[in-house]
Amino acid sequence: MVLLNEGLNVSFKILNLIKKDKDLKDYKICVNCFQNGREMGLTFGNLDGTDNMTYCVYEHRNSDDIIVNGKRNWTGWAGDLPYAGETKYDYIASFKAGQIRECFLKLKKLLLKGVNHD
Repeated sequence: MVLLNEGLNVSFKILNLIKKDKDLKDYKICVNCFQNGREMGLTFGNLDGTDNMTYCVYEHRNSDDIIVNGKRNWTGWAGDLPYAGETKYDYIASFKAGQIRECFLKLKKLLLKGVNHD
């Protein structure tokens, strides 16, 4: 039996939806792990995009909400978290526990937003 941190479990479910999505299949989506000591999740960036945004998905430490957060020009270096704001309450979107598909659709929209469709 393999046990996986619940926050990572949520992130991997979204990763699986990304891998199966026909609209994203032709893009280079960069995936990485992040953790801040309490929250663990995955980061997603569209290498074909022009906005240089990295988004992250994780389960909020104070609730079971699924959070989509992000940061432009995220380095991934120690202490540099992929968060939109300065506090744990600053994020791009929040979904109730179990709303995996809704979270995926928001992340998909964000990943495609920075792509030039000219």
